[in-house]
Amino acid sequence: MRIGTTNGNGTDGELDARLSELFVAYRAACPEPAASVNFMPEMWAKIEARKSSTMFGRLAKALVTAAIAASLILGTLAATSNNQGKNEPGNYLEVLAAEHASALEPLSLERVSLMEQQ
Repeated sequence: MRIGTTNGNGTDGELDARLSELFVAYRAACPEPAASVNFMPEMWAKIEARKSSTMFGRLAKALVTAAIAASLILGTLAATSNNQGKNEPGNYLEVLAAEHASALEPLSLERVSLMEQQ
């Protein structure tokens, strides 16, 4: 903006004066903190106190721990249930291998007896 021009609210000089007053009032309302050697450690102590005291943080940590424990329990149950009580093969390749195991083994007793009969 050019100095001396007018807009709907007044001249630029008046706007600059208002802005300066606003900055002065803001500085009076928010005094500068005194800088000391312990400024940063005290600031971090305040931040850590707020962060550790929240109930949401404790709840989140408890839920994560419970989820990990449940995952481990369900994983071990799934792994042991696949192996227990099943003497039959599970997938298609295992079924085919079980059906043709005697034909695939050249020295099996059944195959030798069949060869002797012929």
